[in-house]
Amino acid sequence: MHPSREHHRRRSPGRAAVRAAACGLLLVLAGAPGGSPAAAAAAPVGAAGCRPAAQTYADRTDERGHCLAVTLHLSEAPVLGGSARLDIEVGTVGGDTDVRLDVRLPAGLEWVTAPSGLSTSTTASLVPVQGGRVHRAAGSGRTGQQRPWRLSGTVRAVAEGPAGIRATATSAADPADSDASSVFLTVGARRSALGIPVGSVSAAAPVAAGATRARTGLAHRPAEPAPGPAAPATAAGTACATGSWNYVDHGGATRVSANARVAVYDDDARGADDLLTTGVTGADGGFTLCFDNTDEEGGGQDVYVQFATENQHWVIRNGKSRQPYRFASPVRANVPTGSTAGIGAFQPADAALMRGVEAFDTVNTGWNWKPGSCWDARDTTCRRGLVNWAPDSTDGTYYSLQDNAVHLAAEDPDAPVLVLHEFGHAMMDDVYEDAFPSSPNCSPHYITKTSSAGCAWTEGFATWFGVVALGDPTFRWPGGRTQDLEGPTWGTSGWDNGDTVEGRALGAMIDLSDTANEPGDTCAENPAGPLWSTFLGHVSGSFSQFWSHRAADGHDVGAGALSCLYHNTIDY
Repeated sequence: MHPSREHHRRRSPGRAAVRAAACGLLLVLAGAPGGSPAAAAAAPVGAAGCRPAAQTYADRTDERGHCLAVTLHLSEAPVLGGSARLDIEVGTVGGDTDVRLDVRLPAGLEWVTAPSGLSTSTTASLVPVQGGRVHRAAGSGRTGQQRPWRLSGTVRAVAEGPAGIRATATSAADPADSDASSVFLTVGARRSALGIPVGSVSAAAPVAAGATRARTGLAHRPAEPAPGPAAPATAAGTACATGSWNYVDHGGATRVSANARVAVYDDDARGADDLLTTGVTGADGGFTLCFDNTDEEGGGQDVYVQFATENQHWVIRNGKSRQPYRFASPVRANVPTGSTAGIGAFQPADAALMRGVEAFDTVNTGWNWKPGSCWDARDTTCRRGLVNWAPDSTDGTYYSLQDNAVHLAAEDPDAPVLVLHEFGHAMMDDVYEDAFPSSPNCSPHYITKTSSAGCAWTEGFATWFGVVALGDPTFRWPGGRTQDLEGPTWGTSGWDNGDTVEGRALGAMIDLSDTANEPGDTCAENPAGPLWSTFLGHVSGSFSQFWSHRAADGHDVGAGALSCLYHNTIDY
């Protein structure tokens, strides 16, 4: 999602009333497509006291969960050394508002002239695609419905490659009222273009010398069966390839990517390359795959390895092509029979694609945590988790009930809990066999505010899945804004009370299942135990119904468990 905005799509008008909105943090959409103006007027007032504007489409209801709206326009994609005009507009559907604006350029762009009234600075950045630093222009202004805040500046391209410009506006009176917008381009020495194109196969590059690779996620379980016992390298006519697959995360750490598809090919100069064998990377990101080394051209195979952001249980794919991201290593010519070719440790050569591999590894963390051999542990035929992402995507952030796919914006993988929140909606839709609960008054929705029983349950559960998988009871948005999800209790400033508040349902589930108990929280059950089994066994439409289903399953709903709900202002 945008840091404070989310969209939702529905399967069809006929099913919309049953399959309510499934969206990410801050905004969820409810009501049938083509909803009445009266329904829109009844939407809850946003955090800053405005009523968010709404747009309705045949298969999608799109509403803002905030008053502010940022738009960016770049006059052209400048070539290396060239300049372009950047226009920024900050509008609002509320009253006149003081606003803080932060505009960031990656290392490959610089300010020629910053927008008037904004102060410039350069700060370090660990996000790979930003090239090690960002050039900022930040300051305060005022916007209103009749008088938007409009600014212009000039940027210059100083390095070739992908680049993204991002502007974030935040209300001075209410930090929850925030919007962000991005524009993407690819700079070339002679020709540049808006957007970041991606080929069918990208290059894989060796991991930088001296980089310390870290294992991610929880205990590893294979996502798909191994391709069968590999012939040992000493067997007649065979050879092996070994290496590892990695990425650099949004914090600058080099990490392994487990459960990613690996395919070994023979580079055939006279025709299509031959697929020799496939498998998946292990918990350490490594692989060893053996194959028949008989080359039709004579001699050993000319081997290269292709890595992909997919396996049989989930895929990170380009939203337009519907294809996973693939990366190929250089060719190792004439691999001798009986040998093991050390391909080495590789990662995406294009920094803009690191986020896609990080998103894949984030879903892997959810896979490692959840019980069972499918996303729905009761299934014998598993549903594949679909995640659409692109390095220049603005199609996010939401789960679509129409195509059963998560849609992520370009920057979303910088916030793993956001990725897992959206995937939590996909999991609920899978477990509930497409009978997604109704969630009225969920447009907009906020962690801390009253929405409805259905909205609080569906949104609270989705975030809880991310929290328990990551082991961190904090929501962290792209850009750095955070929200404590465990500490709030009675009287916490800015929080509404009761089980129609998603943060309260979420907090109750956190307190029931965590072991880091604060005063008033005495519960510590296994999150993959009673909570998960009740989730799998029933289609619950609200947290209160989930609690009734928990009681029917024979799990603890006594005084101790009730006290942990009460700590989160839920009084049953």
